[in-house]
Amino acid sequence: MNQSIDNYRPDIDGLRALSIIAVLIYHAFPTLLPGGFVGVDVFFVISGYLITRIILGEIADSGFSLAGFYRRRVQRIFPPLIPVLIFCLALGYFALLPAEYAQLGKHTAAASTFVPNLVFWAEAGYFDVDSKLKPLLHLWSLGVEEQFYLAWPLILLAGARLGMNTGLLIAILLATSFSLGITGDSDRAASFFLPHYRAWELLVGALLAWQQMRGHARELGIAAAAPGLLLLLAAVSLISAQRTFPGWWAWLPTAGAALMIAAGAHNVCNRWLGHKALVFVGKISFPLYLWHWPLLSFARIMEDGEPSAMLRSAAVLLAVALAWASYRWVEMPLRYRPGKLTPWTISASLLAAGAVGLVIFKNGGLPDRTAPQNEIAAQFYWQELGLQVRDDCSTTFGTAGRCLRDGKPSTIAVLGDSHSTNTFFALANHYRDSEQGVIRLGKGGCPPLYNTAIRDRGNPDTCRAANNINIDWVAGNDQLDTVYLSSLGPMYVNPGQQRFSLEIKEWPELTEHRDVFALGLSDTVAKLKAAGKQVVVVVDWPSLHFDPKRCVDTRPLRLTAFQGAECTVSNARHQQRNRVYREVIAEVTAAHPDIQVWDTSSAFCAKGQCRVMQGDQVLYRDRSHLSLQGSNYLGDHLLLEPATAFKARPDRP
Repeated sequence: MNQSIDNYRPDIDGLRALSIIAVLIYHAFPTLLPGGFVGVDVFFVISGYLITRIILGEIADSGFSLAGFYRRRVQRIFPPLIPVLIFCLALGYFALLPAEYAQLGKHTAAASTFVPNLVFWAEAGYFDVDSKLKPLLHLWSLGVEEQFYLAWPLILLAGARLGMNTGLLIAILLATSFSLGITGDSDRAASFFLPHYRAWELLVGALLAWQQMRGHARELGIAAAAPGLLLLLAAVSLISAQRTFPGWWAWLPTAGAALMIAAGAHNVCNRWLGHKALVFVGKISFPLYLWHWPLLSFARIMEDGEPSAMLRSAAVLLAVALAWASYRWVEMPLRYRPGKLTPWTISASLLAAGAVGLVIFKNGGLPDRTAPQNEIAAQFYWQELGLQVRDDCSTTFGTAGRCLRDGKPSTIAVLGDSHSTNTFFALANHYRDSEQGVIRLGKGGCPPLYNTAIRDRGNPDTCRAANNINIDWVAGNDQLDTVYLSSLGPMYVNPGQQRFSLEIKEWPELTEHRDVFALGLSDTVAKLKAAGKQVVVVVDWPSLHFDPKRCVDTRPLRLTAFQGAECTVSNARHQQRNRVYREVIAEVTAAHPDIQVWDTSSAFCAKGQCRVMQGDQVLYRDRSHLSLQGSNYLGDHLLLEPATAFKARPDRP
């Protein structure tokens, strides 16, 4: 066993420093370094390398102890994490609304039990909260590492006892983990958050550690350091949030980090990394990572939007100060503290913080704290409006997605994506005093296009089967006489749309989103007409280019004074964004002139402006979905017209 490698390498702390600096810049000023988030991937490689070197060295010397290993992990990771969790719960008590505080409580409980990444994966989806508004989101990476630390020594011990070649074992696991993430069997959220999809990055470091411990790879010097540094620079420059990541792109930062480590400490690049200023940043990089995101996230929450550059800079500086304080007075005193009770006391403290979070979550975010703001803020929260707690009749009727009904025998059906929920409530309000009942069938991110695959950010298609089930069910239901087709059309058809891809397998020559959307919608209309249904195509309402929360002050605690803003949308802007979409609707109405159209923009737009508020009520809950008040307002302005009338003016709301 080659033991010539120094136990401590300052250049690795320097590499940590570069990584955390990249992450800080990306999170505070993302346009300056679009790929800065890959610093986390560099951390994974470093962690896999150092942990594997420790484990293999102790196994070789017959001195490895699972209890000792886990004790070191507890005393290394938990002490700086606990004050961050306590700080977030304390600030959240004063700054967060009930739904926000309840979610923070859930995330705190998850962080205390090593599963935050699993919780964030479970939450990821069409209705998920903006990631910037989750103060503990960054702990997903800590969850991946903790789960790796729990399993990895057991795997290495088992391999050693079975006489397996350790290098071959690591290589097989590495290849398997990487392959899982690129085969398309998982969605992007799973590939990002789940440990078996990210383990390969830690195993890259593990494989390098094994090679060095076996003497297969000595210091490679500048021949490895220079290309390693170039790969890291390429990663932060070429990778962005628009790339499919991780996957093949993740090899840039992982290979770069591995090469920098393999280069050794004695070359010009790595000697520069060992500069005392970078080493200092590297030593506080873990608490700095823990502190920076909550501060930036709370600033965004409390400002109801992106804080000023000055506030973001102040948050970063405060994070540095808190990181140093955590390192100096929390991490270092406890990291090497002896005593049998030390790890148990630390673990109990972490679990206590998690228990407090769980109580907050179970009690709905302690709503009495913010009673004055709750009524104003409730209109922006889907769950608090009852939009997700109505009777889900999908199981009853054997339909896909969420099924909603207003309690009366249904004669009207609404099909579509999440916007069809707003249409459902609008119609339920319009027909509230009649005998006509309304039912809604649909799934978020799935416009009502028959036989059409819709992929959201490269995820597997889940829309085609769901849509076909729902459309077939409606077509075969004799009680239903009218069907409304509703979706956020521009999101699917606008040129350059990166989020969704649309495809009809029977028509592979159709590659333009607008053409696929038009054919899928036309097929839906034709199928429903053949079943004797009156079809109404809902032309979507205006979307906003700002967060409607800026229209009213909902925050219990702010960093700066609330600045009311004019809450309207230019009619010209709305027309421009909807131009292609309205052309598609015109094509469909030309092919089916006997259908009807509900051009909802007529309820919102007049005299060059589109309204966002009605009196003191905000009509939107986010940039595209209506609030419950907005849905009711739309229902009060139901206005159907023949398809021929819409075709005559497709470009004029």
